[in-house]
Amino acid sequence: MEELEKSTKKRYLLFIATIVLIIIAAVLFFQSRINNLISDVNIINISGKQRMLSQRISKQVFSFDLDQSDTANSIYLDSLSALITEWQNNQDFLILANKQVKNSERIDSLFAAAQPKTTELLNAALQILNNPWNPEVLKINTNTIKEVESSVLTSTDNIVSEYQNIAGKNLNNLYSITYYIAIIVALVIIGQFTFFLLPLIKKLRKKSQSLHLANEELANSNRAIQEKMEQVKTLQADLQLKEEYNKIFIDQAPNAMAMFNDEMKFLAASDRWRNDYNLVDQDITGKSLYEVFPEIDEHWKKIHNKCLTGSVHHEDETVFRWPDGRVQWLSFDIRPWYISPNKIGGLLIYTLDITALKEKENEKLRIEEILDKTNQVARIGTWEVDLINNKIIWSTVTCEIHEVPHDYEPNLETAINFFKEGPSREKIQNVVNNAIENGIPYDVEVELITAKGKSRWARAIGQAEMVNGQCVRLYGVFHDINNIKVSQNALNKANEELRAIFDAGPISIIGTDMNGIITHFNQGAETLLQYSATEMIGKKTPEILHLREEVEQHGKVLSDLFGITISGFDVFVEHARRDSFESMEWTYIRKDGSQFPVQLITTAIKDENGKINGFLGVATDITETVYNRKKIIETKENLEALTKKLKNQNRQLADFAHITSHNLRSPVGNLQTLSRFYKEAKSEQERSELFEKFEIVIDHLSSTLNTMVEVIQTTDDSTKATQELSFEETLNKTQEIISSQISQSGAIIKSDFSKAATVIYNDIYLDSIFLNLISNAIKYKSQDRVPEIYLESKIEDGKTILSISDNGLGINMERHGHKLFGLNKVFHSHPEAKGVGLYMTKIQIEAMGGSISASSKVGVGTTFTVIF
Repeated sequence: MEELEKSTKKRYLLFIATIVLIIIAAVLFFQSRINNLISDVNIINISGKQRMLSQRISKQVFSFDLDQSDTANSIYLDSLSALITEWQNNQDFLILANKQVKNSERIDSLFAAAQPKTTELLNAALQILNNPWNPEVLKINTNTIKEVESSVLTSTDNIVSEYQNIAGKNLNNLYSITYYIAIIVALVIIGQFTFFLLPLIKKLRKKSQSLHLANEELANSNRAIQEKMEQVKTLQADLQLKEEYNKIFIDQAPNAMAMFNDEMKFLAASDRWRNDYNLVDQDITGKSLYEVFPEIDEHWKKIHNKCLTGSVHHEDETVFRWPDGRVQWLSFDIRPWYISPNKIGGLLIYTLDITALKEKENEKLRIEEILDKTNQVARIGTWEVDLINNKIIWSTVTCEIHEVPHDYEPNLETAINFFKEGPSREKIQNVVNNAIENGIPYDVEVELITAKGKSRWARAIGQAEMVNGQCVRLYGVFHDINNIKVSQNALNKANEELRAIFDAGPISIIGTDMNGIITHFNQGAETLLQYSATEMIGKKTPEILHLREEVEQHGKVLSDLFGITISGFDVFVEHARRDSFESMEWTYIRKDGSQFPVQLITTAIKDENGKINGFLGVATDITETVYNRKKIIETKENLEALTKKLKNQNRQLADFAHITSHNLRSPVGNLQTLSRFYKEAKSEQERSELFEKFEIVIDHLSSTLNTMVEVIQTTDDSTKATQELSFEETLNKTQEIISSQISQSGAIIKSDFSKAATVIYNDIYLDSIFLNLISNAIKYKSQDRVPEIYLESKIEDGKTILSISDNGLGINMERHGHKLFGLNKVFHSHPEAKGVGLYMTKIQIEAMGGSISASSKVGVGTTFTVIF
């Protein structure tokens, strides 16, 4: 039995050692392969990042604006410098990494093809970085970046695609090698079992049979019983030894494994398990799994209980969130272990931490999603032709360009039909045949007819994959350039139309070089200006066609606008130099000296790189337009004056009608009543009293009629004779007329007519205005102070203005301002207040085309302002 035990130990240890060596070798091999895959993913990430850096460099350059503040531009330059440095570091890394990649000739060729354009883009960015404040350098290099940006992005996409192909091949090789290793391991284990464990099992079986015979022979004797008990103890020791071996196997296993009893207490755990779950420094033997990991929820406890009844639970991947926020992806295998065929001793739990692989997988998906979205935005679709299997694959964007469903599967016979018959189809056939036969890549613009019958321009870029001199695959991209092509066609059409306009008349079109020397002089200019083209081209500047005073005046305006001195020819082209245009009226001088107005638009002439190489002035004779405009302005002014006059007359008629209906009705009604009373009177005394009342009513009626006559006379044009009148003389005359009122009130009258001493006006009206306004100021004086009246004249905007201010009672303008100049409107309880003076003053002023306004404050005084 001892020899059998020793043999069993040796065979078991040999078997375990073989398994351990196989596992170690497999781990080392797969670790190496995984490192290679990580390197591939890193290279794909960096090469994809190069594309985004190229776009960001271009956008940074395009957003640079000299008109911004220095601080803003410095920030842009610092950002551009950082982007260029990162791009160069990534490029150096990719070139160094490429040297370590097997079969990298394809990538070398792609790098070589991309080198000119990428170098040109980088140099242009560096030129801008080194000379950021030079507008010419900025413009030239910005245009260079615009030209090469699309080619750089396409080349970068091709490099990323090639790296992805290499990574895919490496991954497929890893899958194949994994299968081979699994088969070899299985064969080794089977061999170990066949040559080492199977003979041991046979020996154990024979031993068991011999023990069975011995038990039968000793069944009736105590010695036999004793021997049998000894044999049972031996078997128990063997079972205990087996359990100890199992614990040793678990402890030394290279993977994360743990052994539990039926109470889910730890019996053993591998080093990898302890490392994965941070239990290296803890003694967990004999402790419950739920004590060590209190965060395990009821879901897993139910799974453990189910497995303790004989079930096996396996999960390829599951996410576990720890209390500290850490996320861990695990692969699980939970199965029972048996003390005897029908008795479960506990559970074996095997776990594999796949967090790193899951993160790499998610990162790869994220990169693919970014590339797909980038292609969607740029309208760039990929395509591939497998010439071995005669199969064509289109990406989603490519299907959208052809206007077919996303699951559309083209074939070699029908794909060519999407190219429009004629030059486009012939061009694509030639370049594709050349690529298949000679491996020459192509980049052409072709016109497609989509599945919906629409015409669409696309840029087709293709590469050939050659194996032993034979093309096995074509692949590339389709770039939707329909909008660009339509714009180009529209531009060409516009150029043709501009050419036709240039030769048309009677529009003057004059082109100059940068110094102002005339280089173009069309037939319309010859007709309008009487000069021939031979007299002007190469000899004169447009300055001879302009009035000098107009040029000098506009030069001052531009100098103030731009903060620099602008004169001479620069007056016409300064806006054009600043990437704008100017349209304004000028006076042209013909060869015979006659003048005529024109509307001149000046723009810059630029080359294909956006550099200004001349200027173009387009002028139209607007003599008739100017004449009509003057007529319209005169007519408008006359209509406005007539409208104002009619409005005044209508309002006066309304007032007159109001006076007639109100002021005359009452006296007439009184006369009728008195007449009836007079007829009914019985005594002479009664008739005498009624007759006195007749006289009072008739006096009121007469006063009203006189007022109406004055109003009618005021609005009569025949009374508006004017002459130059002195404000000082008119004031003196007014003071003489109301000298008694001035003396009684003690009024102080001051004046200042130094700014406008005279006015052209009707003398009767001016006397009336002075008399009404000054007498009102005295009439409505404050009882608390001596009345002070101040008169002042001035001229504003070509009009004479007179203001008369007092310190009297003042008027509540919020309450009475809207009816201040109304007829019979009074605002103070003065016995002589009739509400006629201000009304008459307003009528007289407006009859002469002027206006009157007032500002007043109760208890402070009033100011009347007359605009003549």
